[in-house]
Amino acid sequence: MSSFPLYKETIRSVFENPACLTWVHSENIRDVVQAFGGQPEQLAEGGFDDLYESYELDNDEAIVLITQSPGWFLAVEFTKYMGARRDVLRRLSAGGEALTLAWTIELDATFAYAADGKLESVFDPVRQGTTAAEPEYLAWAQAYGVTAEQWRDDWLAASFALAEQISGLRVDQTWKERTHLVLSIERQEAGEPAARPPLALKEEMWELVMRHPRVAAIAANPSEDDFTEMSLIASEMVVRAAGLEGPDIDEALNAIGAGRHGESVRALNDRLLTLSDGFRRRAAEVMDENANAGLPDPDTDWGRFLMKHHALKTLAAPLAMDPYPGCKAAIRQAREVVVGQRRQNDNYRLLKAMENIAFYMFNGHNP
Repeated sequence: MSSFPLYKETIRSVFENPACLTWVHSENIRDVVQAFGGQPEQLAEGGFDDLYESYELDNDEAIVLITQSPGWFLAVEFTKYMGARRDVLRRLSAGGEALTLAWTIELDATFAYAADGKLESVFDPVRQGTTAAEPEYLAWAQAYGVTAEQWRDDWLAASFALAEQISGLRVDQTWKERTHLVLSIERQEAGEPAARPPLALKEEMWELVMRHPRVAAIAANPSEDDFTEMSLIASEMVVRAAGLEGPDIDEALNAIGAGRHGESVRALNDRLLTLSDGFRRRAAEVMDENANAGLPDPDTDWGRFLMKHHALKTLAAPLAMDPYPGCKAAIRQAREVVVGQRRQNDNYRLLKAMENIAFYMFNGHNP
């Protein structure tokens, strides 16, 4: 019997705050703890309410609630969203499987499933309840008994029902009230050598980053392995903002997510640049003589054409370059796409924060 009705009725009373949940098919808690950046000696028994203390911690500290179940662990976070990192999910799924559900108060959300160290499905669960739902992900969820109608009815309940179908672990009030393990990841003690200074962002940047789970997961533990994920986040952002679609766009996003660049994707890169040039010419043909080409107006034809031009160049950058320069170029091109929308949303400021994080990842110090 489907657990969807249960989750529709109860899940928002179980989780009154946004969270990141990571289910891990494993028998070894040490591997789970270390994947989240902790050590077994930092574990202690505790309860769900211990998670609220994470809001008071510094940027280099974290609390992860861990539930042990036959064959599975469930890790819950309120702040760092480390489980939403693709490298963490790959590590957790090595030799098994793992899945993550993360969402913010602005409904920036992700559902990801990995097996044997490979990401097999990553999608926006909120989107699956809209007219922009993606058939391949609806079909994937349908194979586990979660229907398109359930996504439209309640995306969060559908997400938890899907996670239960995969893991067999029910997340309800009984689960919430049980005793769990609490992993408290604390800052370095004074005198311990530090390989590099901590990531430093302005307070308003941290506040913005923490509302976007994939970026927050990278900021919690920046690594050069994250350039691919940063490029993909920027690329997906501009595809949505510019309204791009088609086989070349899908192929480009898949290639960027896989970290492919150079000769193997040269033909794809050439096609993207040809399309980009076409939109630039179309923009020039219809642009008002007093228009500011550096501030594409999304309410005009010329502005929308220029946004598509810059969005395609965003996709092309990580395909043509090594990870760091490709990531840096993609972020800067992405800012050209959303600059005309910056009064309406936070994308422009988020990209600036991502640029600072990428600099730190590559150079080992803050800009």
